[in-house]
Amino acid sequence: MIAPCNCPTDIHRREQKEHGTFPFPVACYCGHFTTLPVPWHWHDELEAVFIARGSVIVHIGSETCRLKEGDGCFINAGALHAVEKTDDPSVAEYSIVFHPRFVGGSMDSIFWQKYVLPVTSDRSLPGLFLDPLVPWQNEMLSCIRLAWEACANEETDYEITARSRLSQCMGILKRSRPAQKKAVPTKSLRQSDRMKIMLAFIQQHFDEPVTIRQIAESASVSESECMRCFRQTIGVAPIAYLKSYRLQFAAGLLKNTDLPIASVGSRCGFQEMSYFSRAFRRVYGCTPSGYRKMQ
Repeated sequence: MIAPCNCPTDIHRREQKEHGTFPFPVACYCGHFTTLPVPWHWHDELEAVFIARGSVIVHIGSETCRLKEGDGCFINAGALHAVEKTDDPSVAEYSIVFHPRFVGGSMDSIFWQKYVLPVTSDRSLPGLFLDPLVPWQNEMLSCIRLAWEACANEETDYEITARSRLSQCMGILKRSRPAQKKAVPTKSLRQSDRMKIMLAFIQQHFDEPVTIRQIAESASVSESECMRCFRQTIGVAPIAYLKSYRLQFAAGLLKNTDLPIASVGSRCGFQEMSYFSRAFRRVYGCTPSGYRKMQ
C-alpha cells in the first residue's frame, strides 16, 4: 500500500499516476530525503499530508510553508503543488491521495452535494496548511494519520476506517474553515491556468534550449506577464525554475540509470559539462558522480 513520492505527469503537468484502484481509489505515499523533492504538478484527487519526522517546504498555489514534525496540509483537487526538501536527512513525509468519490459517493448523494462539492468547486481553496496547535486542524491531522496508518498497514477493515476518517476530514473542513468573504478574482484563476500550461511546456522541452519568450508564447502571454505569473505563483523566475527542473530530472537519472554523466547532463539540457557539475554541486552539495555513488 505504500509507494515513494513521485509524480509522472502529462503535457499539462497533470499527474498520470493512478492512485489506488477504481473500487478503492486511495493510495499512500512516503517521502524521505532521497525521494524528495516532488516537482510542481496537480491531480484530480484530494491529498492529505502529515509530517512524521523532520521538516519539508510545501508549496500550494502561491502559498509556501515549512512544515515540521506534527504539521500537515490538505491539498484540493486541481491545485498546483510541490514539495521541497530541507537539509534535514531524517525527514519522513506521509501523504494519502484519494478520489473525491471515495468520500462523496455518487454525485447525487447528500455526501457529495453537502461535503465534497463545496470543497472541490471552491477555487479560493487550493489547500490548507494544518497546525496542530489549532484544535480543529489538529483533529484533521489525527484523522489523516489514522487513515494513512490503516491503509498502509492494511489493518482489519482498513477500507472502512480510511473512508470514515477521510469523511471526517471533509466534515471538519465544512464546519471549521473560515468562510471566503469574496470571490477569487478572475485574474487569479486565469494565472493558475496559465501556469499549468507554461509548466507543461517546460516539462516537454526542458532538454532543449528554452527562452522566456518561448515559455510565454506557450500560454499566449507577454514575457513580462510570464515573469509575473512565475514570481507570484511559485516565487522564482521561469529560467530559474527551468534550471531547477533540469537538475531534479538529472538527479533522477543519476539515481535510477547507468547513463554516463555527460549523457545525463546533455539529456537534461546542459550543453557544458563544467556548468552542469557546478550547478549540480550548488544544489546537491556534491558532483553528479559523487551523488551517484551516494545513491
